[in-house]
Amino acid sequence: MFTEFLDVDITCPTELRDFPEWHKGVKYYGFWAIEVSTQACHNKINKHKTHLADKLHPHYLRQPHVTLMASGLLADNHFHQDLITKQVSQIKKSAFKAFSLKLSACNSFSVCPYLSVLDPLCKLDAIRECLNNSAEQNNPAKYTPHVTLGFYNKAYATTEIVRDIVALSTEDIEFKVNEIVFAQYETKDVQGPYQVLHRIKLDDI
Repeated sequence: MFTEFLDVDITCPTELRDFPEWHKGVKYYGFWAIEVSTQACHNKINKHKTHLADKLHPHYLRQPHVTLMASGLLADNHFHQDLITKQVSQIKKSAFKAFSLKLSACNSFSVCPYLSVLDPLCKLDAIRECLNNSAEQNNPAKYTPHVTLGFYNKAYATTEIVRDIVALSTEDIEFKVNEIVFAQYETKDVQGPYQVLHRIKLDDI
């Protein structure tokens, strides 16, 4: 379960600062996502965040979500409005049905711990393929659906993080996906909240 994470020796702490060398003045970064909003899911997320709080930067304000696709900087020379409009149209035309996911076990990337999201019917892959086809985006082939718990505040031995993670076990929680969203967050704030620009309702099963 932790094989890839343990392939690196230490975590990579996140700097809480503006990164103008990355965004070059572009104010917003856009992404497609599924919001995770049920109380049961929030309780599970908060329990794991509290358990790992001493290892994480405080004030992580980004709402719980599962990223479907990272679109990129929102500007005419990056990910522009025509592409967003095209993707919105394609998703609506595809008429995806509502489906269920499971919020599952805790794991970690080098920069952040996360809760795994199980998708036994591969619905997320179908939506991602639709988004890729309509906007010709080149997102990484390896996709790990997850809910981020925050960013590491220092470099820690990955073995220490694994010990912390396995010390807390919670039950999987199934939740229904009734819509997908296109959202943006301000590039100057790596932990800031996002704003939803488009909500696309999924057809009832």
